[in-house]
Amino acid sequence: MVRDLAQKAIDSLYYRFHPPEEPAKAITPDDMNPFAMATPLSVLSDFNGDKFPGGFGPTQLFTMDYWTLRARSSQLFEENLYARGLVRRLITNEINTGLAPEASPNEEIIGVAEDSLADWTEMVENRFAIWAKNPAVCDWSHQDTFGAKQRAARLEALVAGDVLCVLRVNPKTKLPAVQLIRGEKVRSPFDSAGRVRKGNKITEGVETDPNGRQVAYWVTQEDGSSKRLPAFGEKSKRRIAWLVYGTEHRIGEVRGTPLLSLVLQSLKEIDRYRDSTQRKAVINSILAMFIEKGEGKMGTLPVQGGAVRNSKVEVTDSDGTSRDFTMSSQIPGLVMQELQTGEKPVAFRSQGTEESFGVFESAVMQAVAWANEMPPEILTLAFSNNYSASQAAINEFKIYLNKIWGEFGDAFCAPIYVEWMLSETLLGNINAPGLLEAWRDPAQYATFGAWVWADWYGSIKPSTDMLKQVKGSEKAIANGLTTRGRESRGLTGSKFTNNVKKLKRENALLADAARPMMELEAEFGPAIAARAIVALEDATADLLERTEDGM
Repeated sequence: MVRDLAQKAIDSLYYRFHPPEEPAKAITPDDMNPFAMATPLSVLSDFNGDKFPGGFGPTQLFTMDYWTLRARSSQLFEENLYARGLVRRLITNEINTGLAPEASPNEEIIGVAEDSLADWTEMVENRFAIWAKNPAVCDWSHQDTFGAKQRAARLEALVAGDVLCVLRVNPKTKLPAVQLIRGEKVRSPFDSAGRVRKGNKITEGVETDPNGRQVAYWVTQEDGSSKRLPAFGEKSKRRIAWLVYGTEHRIGEVRGTPLLSLVLQSLKEIDRYRDSTQRKAVINSILAMFIEKGEGKMGTLPVQGGAVRNSKVEVTDSDGTSRDFTMSSQIPGLVMQELQTGEKPVAFRSQGTEESFGVFESAVMQAVAWANEMPPEILTLAFSNNYSASQAAINEFKIYLNKIWGEFGDAFCAPIYVEWMLSETLLGNINAPGLLEAWRDPAQYATFGAWVWADWYGSIKPSTDMLKQVKGSEKAIANGLTTRGRESRGLTGSKFTNNVKKLKRENALLADAARPMMELEAEFGPAIAARAIVALEDATADLLERTEDGM
């Protein structure tokens, strides 16, 4: 019977996949319906990312709670050493002393001779550097240089998600002055109804027009009222205020999320684990020994269930006066005495700290570094002895730094540089023919962009092997793959033109210093010149010795 059932099952499966031939018939509209054509083995399903039903888990639709994220991120930055270390490492590597512009006006688009703007470029960079180094000129609060302002803006953007940058006009110099407003101050007013233009809306303190463009920002004042700051001047159309974001934000989002938002709980947990491990080590160090009872007899104190503790004893000083001596404050731990038979003190064998803490810490920090596009070696400052591995980590981080320099330079530094350039041109300090006309005419955007073009560079990480880097740069320059200016920026963070000028002066000084010796050799010969040099060195040494003895 079992054999018959097995044979029927095999036949059923065979005819299911190999149905008997049927005579041809005309195709009807129903035959074209995919559902009508489906066989019993066909399964209709939607692809939603699950490998099996429920494999992905519940789908969450996020609504950003910016206030809580900012508050928790600020708290973590203030009290968590990992959070502060992460942010500070990023700012130190990204901004350092501040991004500096390399003016690169496009002479072909402007319509001037090639290399005719070399001196103009040098003058513009020098004037901007002078403006950036003077807090009374570049900072609205007269406290920070432009480099310090960049660090403050980047710090607020990373910790709070975004920062509001406002350009004021210095009444004395007529040049732009930078003011920073913390992102938490940008909030929607309670009485926003009737205060915005028709078609505009306010989202998280940011006013946008029907096209989604940010046109104004609502800033909460000290008295609780809200003040509207337009993004551009109504008449001048010049930049006034804009948000600088710390991380990327998706299309349609007007506020930024803190850098630490993704790892808030992870950093909190690792900090708790570290504190717990530290407390365990402290407690283990306090417990010097304990009382071990080796026989089944009544203990020293059957009521209290333990030995006697002498916390205080009376001692007599040399003058005959008595006083209490607190032993627990003089000797770590407790002093036990009057032990019963079978009781003995046994040293407490500490198990040390949690051995897995280092592994746990390393795993979490690697995940944090990965989430923030940062090599773990850079974040933890723990490089291996392998040159190739260390150089690979530095190269990966340089890729990240180049991206950040471009993004932060375009988002924060470039608008300030453009407004500074316009102000200097209006004041007559910079001669840029056609710049103002192109700025007022959107059709001449190419000319305007050619005048204000600038690349932004930060501090360069020192090479682990400068000799190899320099040789590679020499070959790249010789084959036309790069320029001396770019290699000077990439290797030392300095400008090639400034280096050449300084070298020219140094070489002239060196030639002047060597000229007397060359004349001495030409007149008396190399041997006489060499003896003169030795005599001069001996006389100098004797003079220094007499000076030291006299002192």
